[in-house]
Amino acid sequence: MYKAVISDLDGTLLNDRSKISDFTRETVRELIDRGIKFYIATGRNYGLAKAVMDELGITIPLISANGARINDEDGEVIFEDLLGKEEAEKILEVDYRKYGGNIFMNVFSGEDWLVPIGATEHISEEERKAFPALPEEVEEEELMGLDIQKIFFIGEHEALVELEKEIIEKTGGKVTIAFANETCVEFFSETANKANAAKFLLKRDGIDIKDAVSFGDGENDYEMLTMAGKGFIMGNALYRLKDMLPEDFEMVGTNNEDGEAKKLVEIF
Repeated sequence: MYKAVISDLDGTLLNDRSKISDFTRETVRELIDRGIKFYIATGRNYGLAKAVMDELGITIPLISANGARINDEDGEVIFEDLLGKEEAEKILEVDYRKYGGNIFMNVFSGEDWLVPIGATEHISEEERKAFPALPEEVEEEELMGLDIQKIFFIGEHEALVELEKEIIEKTGGKVTIAFANETCVEFFSETANKANAAKFLLKRDGIDIKDAVSFGDGENDYEMLTMAGKGFIMGNALYRLKDMLPEDFEMVGTNNEDGEAKKLVEIF
């Protein structure tokens, strides 16, 4: 019997409206009541992840920014793996706008979600409803020198693929790069990932990662999917993640079909 669950949020535990279904909420709470450890491992920052935890009505440690930070049950930071200052500076210096005026840069630093001046004007009403808080606008030069968990860009997929190539060249490959979905590419510490963060928490709780199951849908879930005792990809998983995994890697239903929760009922 597995002892723990490691779950991504967007595209996995959450539906396309960034909401939790009643069935999923009840399933997660029942697992915890039965003594199964449940860990959230997300690309979101702590505040955005905590909003989901609160909606679930549970209190657990939170892995955020793709494993760059862990906050314990009391909200205290107990682990951090920041993007290198040199690599962050090189990424921030890239002229990302040349790939299209609809590409927007975002930075997670500490508890802050930061974007350049004017960026929030382009957030749709649907996106505003999906998130409990909006980013703070700052001058781009203010981003230099910050302690950064990750830098990510939102835009059209083809343009982001070209941007990805330039940043790989500029940083000498000394960063981790992952598409969370087709419209979001993320850059963070070359040693940060959700699996390493999960192992930190699991060790604290006396559990081996091979005694855990994991669920995800994006490239930033690859390590935790392949290192857990059993990994499951969502039916809506990103094509790039599918290409990275063996063809017979087990797939569950989509995030809009409660795919994870239904598999958890089956397992436990």
